[in-house]
Amino acid sequence: LRNWMVIRDNLVKQKVSSLKLLELTRETSGLADLVTAMTFLEKQLSLVKEKISYVEQEMEKIISSNIALLTNYQLLTSIKGIGPINAIVLLCVTGNFHRFSDPRKFACYCGVAPFEHSSGTSIRGKTKTSNLANREVKVYLTRAAITAISWDPQIKAYYKRKTGEGKHKASVINAVRAKIIARCFAVIKRKTPFVTLRA
Repeated sequence: LRNWMVIRDNLVKQKVSSLKLLELTRETSGLADLVTAMTFLEKQLSLVKEKISYVEQEMEKIISSNIALLTNYQLLTSIKGIGPINAIVLLCVTGNFHRFSDPRKFACYCGVAPFEHSSGTSIRGKTKTSNLANREVKVYLTRAAITAISWDPQIKAYYKRKTGEGKHKASVINAVRAKIIARCFAVIKRKTPFVTLRA
């Protein structure tokens, strides 16, 4: 599952690169005849999309064939913001939640939980996240947070309240990431799906 996820990440980067190159080619098509080049790039993009789809199907097969993975996958995807790919990333990074048992430690690993600059008993400066964080996982959690802010009533209300109080948006999104991590570990521990409540 991890190997397929690495392959998918590489293909997604190729897809983004192809999209940017295609967009650039379209913008300059008025200066020269680039129909052949655009056709080539469109075919290349289509092929990459097909490969991504194939990889995702293979990952689904692996999950479906393992009851422990499937159970946790279904629990994770019951949380607003955690889609199929985010769930797979979490399963891979946590070793199906055997590598980490505490949401706080996992948040630290992902660079989500803030640390304070301190010396002795005094606190200096603003809080910051660990430099040893797994930045790739943090990217996926950021996407999950943004989705949750749009679709989860409680998270949306929390985001509006905190930003309304003058909190920096990045700080609030970080807090939302932490909330999502806590929810993930909670559903795995309880073995029951997450129930979205109204704000």
